[in-house]
Amino acid sequence: MELSLALREPLGEHDVFRVGAMNADEPFAPNLAGREAIFDQALTNGLAAIVAHEWAGEEADAKGRMLSARALLRLLEGKTSDGKLSVSADGVLVIPDPHEQRSVPQSATTFFEWAELPPLDTRIDVRVLDDALDASQPARHARGVGGLKRRHIEALLALDDHESLRVMSEQHEDRAWQSAREEDGHSLARAVAFLQLIGDEEAAERAERVENPNDYHPKHNPDGHDLELCPVCGFETFCVRALDTFGRVGIGQCLVCTYVRSLRTADDEGFSEHLAWLGDKD
Repeated sequence: MELSLALREPLGEHDVFRVGAMNADEPFAPNLAGREAIFDQALTNGLAAIVAHEWAGEEADAKGRMLSARALLRLLEGKTSDGKLSVSADGVLVIPDPHEQRSVPQSATTFFEWAELPPLDTRIDVRVLDDALDASQPARHARGVGGLKRRHIEALLALDDHESLRVMSEQHEDRAWQSAREEDGHSLARAVAFLQLIGDEEAAERAERVENPNDYHPKHNPDGHDLELCPVCGFETFCVRALDTFGRVGIGQCLVCTYVRSLRTADDEGFSEHLAWLGDKD
């Protein structure tokens, strides 16, 4: 859990996990204390879990001591002939997903129509992980400052696709959910403060003057929505830009108190409403 949160710690505009934010050679979280030790522990534990699952007992030496990350990589390189592991065209070791087909809902409007996804194979980029160990070891042994790059972290995260692991994505989701809850709380607080600033009379006058910038029109704006009731100020001034995954809760902003409901918040509320609907059906 701690590794998961540390690897995904938001870094503002320089967040290494924001798509397109950094290239593969950018340093990973240079201000994150102990990142080399976190990386080494995660890599060793991840590789050991994979080896123990696929080749039980080979993750340790004759004395029962856990092999190092580098030794585990060498062991995996020697397993390409036993059928459990292959080498891709780009030189990456691949452990095939034992569950070849997975299904997910295609969309909110076709929630019970399912689409097939490709197998979730485990990719072990030995070259990049070896390079990561070369970059992290000097700092861990007081012989340098370290040099973990984004590509090293991505290669580490790729191990979590193996069925013996698959825990980091859950922690990331929990962290994102908590962050969304906090963000929504701040949005509510700002909206209430704004209403207190302008007063009830001014808020009511603003509500009367509101025009919907995303009003539905069959030709010019077929994806538009009617204004909805704002949960903060109580006026029918919430401008809906889109709906949650279940098609139940609006995503957008109130044109009077400025309250913002994000996609994740809307999804959370929409999921609760969907469960209630399923319960009523039963």
